[in-house]
Amino acid sequence: MIALLAALLLLPPQRSHAPIDSGRVAREVVAQFYAWYVPEAHRAGAEMRALRDPRWHFSPALIAALRADAAAAAASPGEIVGLDMDPFLNAQDPCHRYAPTGVRPAGKTFLVDVLGSGGCGSHRGPDVTVRIAFTGGTPVFVNFLYPKPADDDLVHLLAHLAADRTKQPRH
Repeated sequence: MIALLAALLLLPPQRSHAPIDSGRVAREVVAQFYAWYVPEAHRAGAEMRALRDPRWHFSPALIAALRADAAAAAASPGEIVGLDMDPFLNAQDPCHRYAPTGVRPAGKTFLVDVLGSGGCGSHRGPDVTVRIAFTGGTPVFVNFLYPKPADDDLVHLLAHLAADRTKQPRH
């Protein structure tokens, strides 16, 4: 009996693995991202800095589409051939602050509503809704949904712009 008790005392302690509240984590990472990003958004190239920053994880498809859009814009100075607004704020003239107002599950992802305030018109609905997926426990930004026009989102907008660029004759 004493040998059994001694053996039990020598075992490493069992750690409880409480389930992660993915919705809470999604909301927190979105809050942290916007707290960092909004001051950055006032300088050119903020989107590309966000993609390079190791704190934020974007889906490979979103990274490729944003980089292609930025390259097309750089190759055509003076012309609008890509995004003409901030893709993460859904604005040309951003508000001073953006904060999550709600989170809800959507299949295997979470949708986090983000509302801007200060220095912009007063409004109640979200400016953008961020779709977060989890890959190996890491929150990943996979899309940014825009309320107007209805059912618009960054991934589809970038695809549409890329398709338009292939249709346009080269100078």
